[in-house]
Amino acid sequence: MNKTYHWLVGLHFTLCTLAMIWPGALIANRIEPMLLGLPFLFFWYILWMLVLFAGMWVAFVVRHGGRHHD
Repeated sequence: MNKTYHWLVGLHFTLCTLAMIWPGALIANRIEPMLLGLPFLFFWYILWMLVLFAGMWVAFVVRHGGRHHD
């Protein structure tokens, strides 16, 4: 894989992580509005974990073509 691929994966991971800690948590640090029955901060964390998972899944499929390597 080329350096651009690794750079993009690292950037995605960093942005998602920062969204869950400082400064992202400062933006979402409130109870209202309630989304899906959760306080906004909990919903914020779950949303970013799903975005992180989706990005890492895409990176895996791009890198390995969806095949598992033993």
